[in-house]
Amino acid sequence: MSAAILRANGPLCSAAWVAFVVHLLAGVAMAAALSQGLDTNADLHARLHFLAHQTLWWNLAWLTWNGAALTMLWFVVCFAQAHGNRLAGRIAVCFTTAAIALDLGAEAIEMGALPDLARTILADLQQTANPPSLLLFQSLHRLAVMLTGYGANGLYSLSALLLAWSTRREYRYWAWPAGAAVGVIGLALSGAVLVNSVAGMVIGNLLLGPCLLYWLLAVALAHRATIEDKPPAEGA
Repeated sequence: MSAAILRANGPLCSAAWVAFVVHLLAGVAMAAALSQGLDTNADLHARLHFLAHQTLWWNLAWLTWNGAALTMLWFVVCFAQAHGNRLAGRIAVCFTTAAIALDLGAEAIEMGALPDLARTILADLQQTANPPSLLLFQSLHRLAVMLTGYGANGLYSLSALLLAWSTRREYRYWAWPAGAAVGVIGLALSGAVLVNSVAGMVIGNLLLGPCLLYWLLAVALAHRATIEDKPPAEGA
């Protein structure tokens, strides 16, 4: 293993740990806050009231997902560097960069547009049962879901598949399949988003989250072991 790759183990280990913690926090935010304002909440009025009156918590929860996206890019870049910047790694970095653009754009809609629109809808519902603002709300939310759940998630999933498969001989049997599972489940989740299956999205997220956390943890532990086993430099 080259000296450059050995030096890259430290950043990858750090990136994996940080991504693990931030994604764990984002998962908690999804369960505690975001689920109340998304399609998982079948009560439209309760959903609108949450967005209109709990905007601070809604936006803070989305900020954890902003952070998760950025830590994923850091992880992918460090992963590619730690494995010699192979073609698969470089493609994964490009895919992840594009995914973040889609992800942050979608989350900006959720944070910046939907709470104000929810307040407008609640006011309009005093006058009519089906205000035009409700259709706009549904359209914007669907756009955001497609951007993040189909576009960004699909690119993240392809990146995970590329990284896991291209380095499968360098990780033990309990590590690299988790990355492949992240890719496969992520693509299935993108399919559920495309057909607008709420049940499919819920199941996909319930499976994807633990797999991603496991993969990040496995990579962090594998590269920590590599750092600890690294021979001392000559003359040390």
